[in-house]
Amino acid sequence: MKQIVINEENVAKEEVELTIIRVKAFLVNSKNEILIAHNNHTYQLLGGHKNEKESLEEALIREIREETGIDIELEYGPFLQLVTYHSNYFDLPKKVCSKIYYFYVKSDALPDDTKTNYDDLELMSEFRLFYVPMDQFSSFLEEKEKEGSLDKQIGREMKFALCEYQERWEKA
Repeated sequence: MKQIVINEENVAKEEVELTIIRVKAFLVNSKNEILIAHNNHTYQLLGGHKNEKESLEEALIREIREETGIDIELEYGPFLQLVTYHSNYFDLPKKVCSKIYYFYVKSDALPDDTKTNYDDLELMSEFRLFYVPMDQFSSFLEEKEKEGSLDKQIGREMKFALCEYQERWEKA
């Protein structure tokens, strides 16, 4: 697993007051389309926060089920860990270390709204799912960033992950 560390604000490890761990998926079907979400006024990969007693894999399986209604089987462990240090994480006045683990998941199962379990934020912000062809995903991100419908930080994270995904999985 590759690790990328971003610490533009020069936050020292010993200054970190909170560590946030999230899992994200490149859920790709046999048509080579990636399933993504539009939530809280931005686009993002599927996934979310890891609960304290969960493994990374358990967290991803739970998050995918909650957001899509799809039960997945993991063939691979995470291919990327993105570690970012923040002095003001989404307006939280604490020094934070965010760790995101990215997984590649193959599935042709379709989303099933009857099996989802959205949280309050997802319900309030009209959580939506849709597929984007993988060969258009980079230009999709660029387009959404230009029109202002992609959070800059989330977009940057997805671009890092997309580069590593392409390097690892599309050359295989």
